[in-house]
Amino acid sequence: MGDGSLSQEEIDALLQGADDLSGTVEMEASVPAPAFSDGDMSTLQGIAGKAAASMGNTLSTIISKNVEIKVAQVDVVTKDTFISQFSDGTVQVTADYIEGVFGLHSFIMAEETARQVAALMMAQEEGELTDMALSALTEGFSQMIEAENRTISDKSGTAPKCADLSSMRNSSPTELQLPEGEFVRVRYNFTADGNATELDEIFELNAAKVITGSDTGQVGPQPGAGSSGFQAGFQPSTFTSAPQPQMNVGVQPVQFAPLTQGEQSGITGNIGLLMDVSMQLTVELGRTKMLIKDILGMGEGTIVELDKLAGEPVDLLVNGKLIAKGEVVVIDENFGVRVTDIISPMERISTLE
Repeated sequence: MGDGSLSQEEIDALLQGADDLSGTVEMEASVPAPAFSDGDMSTLQGIAGKAAASMGNTLSTIISKNVEIKVAQVDVVTKDTFISQFSDGTVQVTADYIEGVFGLHSFIMAEETARQVAALMMAQEEGELTDMALSALTEGFSQMIEAENRTISDKSGTAPKCADLSSMRNSSPTELQLPEGEFVRVRYNFTADGNATELDEIFELNAAKVITGSDTGQVGPQPGAGSSGFQAGFQPSTFTSAPQPQMNVGVQPVQFAPLTQGEQSGITGNIGLLMDVSMQLTVELGRTKMLIKDILGMGEGTIVELDKLAGEPVDLLVNGKLIAKGEVVVIDENFGVRVTDIISPMERISTLE
């Protein structure tokens, strides 16, 4: 039209074009890639299932009772969602990854569950979560995590190492130390000595993706992802030659894992040959240092002050090596010692002579 105005047909055409454009934008924005896919969860569930069986066997050996740990659920949660499942105090056993895999990692359970596990470790009736109970809890999970890391190494080719464990009692779930944003939770059914309960293991998202092999920062997945991009048409020989050394790097840990297992089996067999060897068990009430003149001046009624406080646990030594702590009891007019704290099995084996 000569006056500069638009006809109805021209207006309809413009509106149709705007609708097409908005539809295209909406379609492109509606297909975001999931942070942790169903395939990732399935892979992690398989690894966690093997690790759970190994952890259960390890704990059964330590406490001499039947322990069964099974994976109940693997999902991605947020901090608010995770906290909402607890209504009371919690205990968090922190074991952050510092080598091979990096990121926040811990076991979290209700306080009641922590008391049950600590009582099993200490071979006592369930009681309060004292410092000694938390120490026993930490030792138990330390052995379990070693078993889990061996399984992860065998299954994924990634050899994780954790920082020194620490157990923290929280009066409120809001005090839990959790990753920002989304993170991965593995929920276990934990059955020990006929008592069933639940506990959660949490992984920072990037750490979980490394364990499952889906981390985009890893060398392995890059060629597959790059082949679909605009660079796929340039220098194809570069992309085809890159995967070969990357696959070799990933395979190496799997090749070495059986050698580690063989060494462990050998150690167990050698220890079995020594099981009937007699050793001297000593209970040490305490120690002190004295001058020679004071020792020579000792007589009937002399009081020797020891370095232990009244009520403090006594030490149990085998061939002079500390293996446990306990409290003095009287049994039929004879003294005895009730064991209250066990030095870890690996530490005890390493000190035997």
